[in-house]
Amino acid sequence: MPQTHLTISMTDMATMIYYVVDGKVVVAHNHDIGFKQLEANGLGVVAGSKLLDGVIYTLEFISLHDRIPTEFRLVSGRHTTWLKKILEEASYTQFFTEDKPVRVTLDNTKGP
Repeated sequence: MPQTHLTISMTDMATMIYYVVDGKVVVAHNHDIGFKQLEANGLGVVAGSKLLDGVIYTLEFISLHDRIPTEFRLVSGRHTTWLKKILEEASYTQFFTEDKPVRVTLDNTKGP
């Protein structure tokens, strides 16, 4: 069975989202929401929704071809606790996840 995960890499001006299968990037999406936009929205509900827009967009694309991954890797220099909470507590009910919760692992690399 292939090893899959979603890598979410944050910068000041964007979020790069990668779907990785067996170590290779299969889908890449550059979401134009970064730390500056999230901080301007006070790291609240609106900011969380803006972040999740890009994640859900990517997952919808993945779900056309494959089951979505429930393992997310977060590459972030700040706000990691808040980001992890937003990603783990989001509703992914529109996707079949075999009742597995999304699990976010903090990764200090630069992404794929």
